[in-house]
Amino acid sequence: MNRKEAQELFDRYAANLCTPEERTIVERWYQQEADSQELPDVKNISTIKEEIWTGTLLQAGLPRRKPALRVWLPAAAAILIFLSAGFYFLVLKQQEIPGSNYVKEDVAPGGSKAVLVLADGSEIILDHAKNGTLLSQGNVSINKTGNGQLRYNMLKSGQGAAGKLPALNTILTPRGGQYHIILPDGTRVWLNASSSIKFPMVFSGRERNVEITGEAYFEVVSNPAMPFIVKAGETNIRVLGTHFNVMAYADEQGVNTTLLEGKVKVSSGNTVNVMKPGQQALVLNGTINITTANVEEAVAWKNGYFYFKDSDIKTVMRQISRWYDVDVEYKGSLPETVFSGKMYRNVNMSKVLEVLSYFKIDYNITDSKIHKGKKTILIL
Repeated sequence: MNRKEAQELFDRYAANLCTPEERTIVERWYQQEADSQELPDVKNISTIKEEIWTGTLLQAGLPRRKPALRVWLPAAAAILIFLSAGFYFLVLKQQEIPGSNYVKEDVAPGGSKAVLVLADGSEIILDHAKNGTLLSQGNVSINKTGNGQLRYNMLKSGQGAAGKLPALNTILTPRGGQYHIILPDGTRVWLNASSSIKFPMVFSGRERNVEITGEAYFEVVSNPAMPFIVKAGETNIRVLGTHFNVMAYADEQGVNTTLLEGKVKVSSGNTVNVMKPGQQALVLNGTINITTANVEEAVAWKNGYFYFKDSDIKTVMRQISRWYDVDVEYKGSLPETVFSGKMYRNVNMSKVLEVLSYFKIDYNITDSKIHKGKKTILIL
């Protein structure tokens, strides 16, 4: 078992997808670590990290036996490897920690939620709609599948009525929602929370134009005769066929485009840059800055987890706010702690907030003054 395989083993354990043999490996390693070590200090951080990996790798060769676990370790523990402020943590889904800011009124994670707005302004709440065909217009049928997906299917060839512009549809996700859409040309789009995409029911003319707010991941079907154009504010992204992520939230800095496959051309005003796979373009105040991307961080939301790399508290809380549909307020000076690591997004908010307790971040949960029936996290 190499390092990559060990990380995949951790991930399967966190998602409760391990085989009995794999679960034994992880839990036996954890038991040995819990019995033999206390929390690491900054001086020994490199050693601890290597021991964690080495210990996990070695467990693969041990004979199987039922592990003896502490009573507070649930069978479905989720693993989070967290590096922050010089510490390397293995955080588990566990019972309330005495003295911690435990959230008694918990908040469930987000899910497949979205609203489809048709050209005439009528709305279909997709998470309430039944599976199957929702609507047929012209050459296109709109279908909701059983796995939280909206698919546009072309019923026959043609580009719509002559001289008539194709009807525009908009899909909006709320805070605490995300959705997967297959556009009329077969292009796949994943919308993150608090996002939207506007597109024609039939792509016609020389370009395939869509417009987004918030964040979206695209897998574009190649069609050299009809380039795919994504508009995000004043930023335009032009592609033929490729995989990329666009983050264009109003409360984030600029528009970030991260390219995974293919080639895209990013433009803002008169400035144009061509990106290569593994690069990220930040468009801010009319300028385009190309850097090497952390691809895993950029698409973590689409793959079902939070990922932070030297992120400050506000960056962390913006993601928590969108996914759990809660407000955030800050009292006093902000903590200087930075966070790096990843955690699955399918856990209740209390499990994510417990991480803050490990870094001595104080918070309270109150009723929201802005959104009725919602919660506010006060960072003290």
